[in-house]
Amino acid sequence: MSNIKSDILNVPIPQNAHRWAAEFAAEQDTPQKGKQVYLNTLAVYAVHSYFKWLNVETALNQGDSWHRGLRALFDVADLVLPGVGRLECLPVLPGEEAIALPPTPGSDRIGYVCVQFNQQLDYVELLGFAPRQETTESTQILQIAQLKSLDVLIDTIHKRSDLVNLRTWLAGIFEQNWQSPELVFANNLRSASTITRSSNSISRAKVMDLGRPVLLLVQLTPTNSEVFDIRLRVYPGDDAIYLPPNLQLIVLDAAGNMGMEAQARTADDWMQLEFNCQHEEKFSVKIILGETSLVEEFVV
Repeated sequence: MSNIKSDILNVPIPQNAHRWAAEFAAEQDTPQKGKQVYLNTLAVYAVHSYFKWLNVETALNQGDSWHRGLRALFDVADLVLPGVGRLECLPVLPGEEAIALPPTPGSDRIGYVCVQFNQQLDYVELLGFAPRQETTESTQILQIAQLKSLDVLIDTIHKRSDLVNLRTWLAGIFEQNWQSPELVFANNLRSASTITRSSNSISRAKVMDLGRPVLLLVQLTPTNSEVFDIRLRVYPGDDAIYLPPNLQLIVLDAAGNMGMEAQARTADDWMQLEFNCQHEEKFSVKIILGETSLVEEFVV
């Protein structure tokens, strides 16, 4: 890969990407839809190759664009970045100065990368990045000249990857160190038996090492499109029956101000905090034992 302009990057398209694109296009009912799918597939693969070059993790086959039914029904060109969200990869044909943004259901889309093709389809140019914006307009037009540099995209990814993105949990995308409660609590049957679940909630758990391990469970339950119920529970780790006395569980708002706290008493085998969050709201969870503390940052 090489720069040809200050903010534009050349990415070659390998033959295996064309094979995927041809296979997906052949499934479509019309030549027009087949062309759309072909270009979408190449655009997604090109951005995937770019991130592979940067050692940024992607999950190519988890996107809607790699789902046979969804790509047949919708104009999708998404690439999943685990723990970060989805990036829409938009094909731009030679001479186009503006493109209409396709509908992007789900708020885990972090933005758009414009991918311009040449006539031979042997390489593409990554023109730049446009962050996702909330709008009530049915059709959005993106001006190519208004794109931000790819450096802004990388900064956006780094900022989001420092946070645990709870909204992506609803899409089945989880950070590697947040695992199913059944796995984390495999050796802690008493604690696991106290976990309560609802049909529409998502739960993940993580071992927190404070000199003595404790288990942090986070349960996310949607109530409507903008508000989510959050339940935090802390359990003893290893074979311990009770939490360490004076263990503290604290919730901080985006500014670092304390919102809620709980403290373990003698013979507590778990403790809990519950609260609501709105879409894109940030909060932190701090667990303190003596002089040791750990913080996890979240965004909904």
